[in-house]
Amino acid sequence: MDKMRQNQKLNSESDLKVPVQYENKKLSDVEGEADSDEDNRRQLAQPPRLSVCRKILFGLAAPPLQMTSNICGFFFSIFLLEVVKMSPVYVSIITFSGRAWDAITDPLVGQLVFRTDTRLGRTKPWLIGASLMGPVSFFLMWIGLPAINVDGDESKNVQTFFYYFACYLAYCAMITCYHVPYTSSTVLISNNPSDKDGATASRIGFELIFTIIGSGVFGVIISSKRVNEKCQAGGLKPNFTEEQLFQERQSYMIAAGIISAIYLICGIFAIFGIKERVKDTFRQDSFFKNIRCVLTFKPYLLLMFAFLFMSLGIQIVQANLGLYTTHSVKLSSHMSFGIVTVLSVAVLFVPFWYKMADMFGKKKIFMCGLIPMFPCLLFATFMPADSLICYYSVCAVSGLSISVAMLMPWSMLPDVIDDYYVKNGERKESVFYSLYVFFTKFASGISLALSQLALYASGYNSEQTCDQPESVGLALRYLVGPGPVVCIAISMLLMCFYPIDKAYRLKLNDDLIKKFGVSGISFELSKTAASEEVESDENSGCVSCDIDCDKVRPSQIPPAETDSGGSGDSGNGSETKSTDCLLSHRILTAS
Repeated sequence: MDKMRQNQKLNSESDLKVPVQYENKKLSDVEGEADSDEDNRRQLAQPPRLSVCRKILFGLAAPPLQMTSNICGFFFSIFLLEVVKMSPVYVSIITFSGRAWDAITDPLVGQLVFRTDTRLGRTKPWLIGASLMGPVSFFLMWIGLPAINVDGDESKNVQTFFYYFACYLAYCAMITCYHVPYTSSTVLISNNPSDKDGATASRIGFELIFTIIGSGVFGVIISSKRVNEKCQAGGLKPNFTEEQLFQERQSYMIAAGIISAIYLICGIFAIFGIKERVKDTFRQDSFFKNIRCVLTFKPYLLLMFAFLFMSLGIQIVQANLGLYTTHSVKLSSHMSFGIVTVLSVAVLFVPFWYKMADMFGKKKIFMCGLIPMFPCLLFATFMPADSLICYYSVCAVSGLSISVAMLMPWSMLPDVIDDYYVKNGERKESVFYSLYVFFTKFASGISLALSQLALYASGYNSEQTCDQPESVGLALRYLVGPGPVVCIAISMLLMCFYPIDKAYRLKLNDDLIKKFGVSGISFELSKTAASEEVESDENSGCVSCDIDCDKVRPSQIPPAETDSGGSGDSGNGSETKSTDCLLSHRILTAS
């Protein structure tokens, strides 16, 4: 028995023996070389960095959502009212139902994507299907069917309504099935933070560029054949032939065909340009189980509702800008150029607001950036007809504030997630982002529906091309003026109570480092903690170490002490063996 114990002791000592290359060296030198060897080993184990080409390909796959959603926001209601001759009530049902369906499908598709596991990867099957079906569903939305109120045929009315209703729901579903796996692939293309940041920057850049290109191309094409372009101040009522009406329908189909082709090309870039390099595993937590935790977090509630009301105001302006240009200020020929002006200014000022937010804090810039909207929208309420200078000035100033709306809320959400992480120890990014997107799309649906109902109440007649009642022009002035002003005022009021300003953000950074360390986890390892991790085998007299030394910084390993007791069963002997165990484990792992 004594011989067996002696052999076990020799085996234990051999396990803790320092390799030859580390003999006769100081503890600090050994730790430094071990860290260096370990870093080299980890670098070799990492997948290769993303090339510039891969980042560009990732960005080229981004435009479909922003490009098509902005086109729908500006032009789809006009198409249904002027080309299809649909009642504003029907338009409100279609637009609200589509946005509500879009909001609901986001978390559902997210859960399905996380559960997908094929030899092609997690996201590629979704991207293939959505890239093929998405452009088709978008194109079908813009086919000009016979007018919905022709000859009082109710069956034709119902058929036409359900056609556009089904097409719009299909488009919303397909764009969700494309965008959710696309954005989810950000965490799968690389495990290097700088690569992910570069890919995200490429995505945002191409989204902004193609938002302008798509809306501009679509607007220019339909404007050349738009019948309402002939509407002038003073109530001129030109006669329109069937050929002109047919050409107008054709122009929408041509524009939709070009955008669908861009959509398909972007999908091809996504299919062949995105390569999943990281085999990530997602926790299958119940989404609805976590909703209650997130919705009781005050900073998130304030930011989310501030974002909701701000989005509601801006979406109302977006949905009615074209009709406002036509029927309120009598500048229908400038509608497309006004829309491009808004988007161009918004995109150009994104870097400016980003720099200002870095200097003064996101909360201040959020509020300061929205202030110009108040005089701008109130002036739009009383703007005289046929005033080009006033019209383009309002468009430009609106773009200045819309730029803030494009940037700030999404850059402020990570601050809320970090705050929640410090206070609760969990991040729950998927829940935060899903609810954020849900309420944003829900606000868009509400704004579109309210706009159409207001038009219906004002007496808008889809059968009349130019000769609309004066009440329609007045209603549109109120829709782009006082309505959004009230929404933005509520948003700024909520933001006053939002707690995360620049000083709080700096304090939050310190709290993250103190609580979780630079990498998100901090270990305070003392001699007492080390001794508690030691398991003593009384029968063998052997000491084993269960501490994960890879997660312990060298500076946190306690210095070795001389074992005066010699037995190793109690007192300083246990501490010394635990420390030697930690050091030997690091050296053996590195070697």
